Amino acid sequence: MIRFLTALGVVLVLGGLAHSAGVLRFYATSGVPDANRVLLDAWIAEAQLLSGGMYITAARNARRGLAWRALAVFGALTIAAFSVTMLPVLVTRAPIYFSVPPMLYTIAGAIVAAHAVRSAAA
Repeated sequence: MIRFLTALGVVLVLGGLAHSAGVLRFYATSGVPDANRVLLDAWIAEAQLLSGGMYITAARNARRGLAWRALAVFGALTIAAFSVTMLPVLVTRAPIYFSVPPMLYTIAGAIVAAHAVRSAAA
């Protein structure tokens, strides 16, 4: 699970950074859109960076024998709160390749949360 948490955390952090860079490039070339779009773009980056950071920290704590389950579950809940609310809009209004990452983040978060809860009960 430590490798999975680390890999998932790195993917999310890199995704958040790439999203931010792409959005900044888009804003520089096309102009800054309305405030709702800016806030949405910030929310996407925030969810990815925050969840990824929690997953990486949880993996480091697990490696050191420290408490890691709460961080892992909160990382899963953070990315799920973002992805579950965005999926209906993405599925109906965006190309499919925009819907796949949030689907995978939700599934991966469910795996992380289930493992954390199961290992706490054991």
